[in-house]
Amino acid sequence: METAKALHTITVEMTTGMLVLSTLAILVLTWQACFSGETTGKYREAFDGIALFGALIGTVLLILAIVTGYRQWPIEAFMSGTIAKNKIFAGYMALAFWGAFLAVRLSAGKPLWNRKGLSLLSMFLALGGFLSIVFTASIGGTLAGKPSGFEEVARVFVETRETFVLPLGLNILLIVIAVAAPVFVFFWSDKRSKR
Repeated sequence: METAKALHTITVEMTTGMLVLSTLAILVLTWQACFSGETTGKYREAFDGIALFGALIGTVLLILAIVTGYRQWPIEAFMSGTIAKNKIFAGYMALAFWGAFLAVRLSAGKPLWNRKGLSLLSMFLALGGFLSIVFTASIGGTLAGKPSGFEEVARVFVETRETFVLPLGLNILLIVIAVAAPVFVFFWSDKRSKR
């Protein structure tokens, strides 16, 4: 049990760090695409690498964080607690946002940052994923008895003490799409590049 808690804490912290790094790089790239007019440069190449690396590693770590989170308590504990259900939902939403970002980035390639519309879409996906991660981590802190305070801010917009869960079948579908989309796009874009 203690090992599962420690592993979950490590994966959550690493997930958050990688996805924050990716989000910051995406914000810089979107600003360059929409406002500065810069379309090339060594910094742009570096920020694209940071955004992609952070999103890929962060998404893999997010999946590990979800798995280790489920290992901490019996499934009945998750299914009977409103706050735990909301944490699970927010975690899956983060996975869906980051999976969608990866699908866009891997299918569009580096030229994505030359297109304002795709840059803005990528930024909104990253911000949605970032806010979902922060919300998930904040609820996790509350469950662990170490609240961050962000949940109180979020409660202005969404009541976290009441369940807003989707049906199980829809949750499973969201998980499958979020996990399969980056894998599909990676193999699909790899085949397209070989043509």
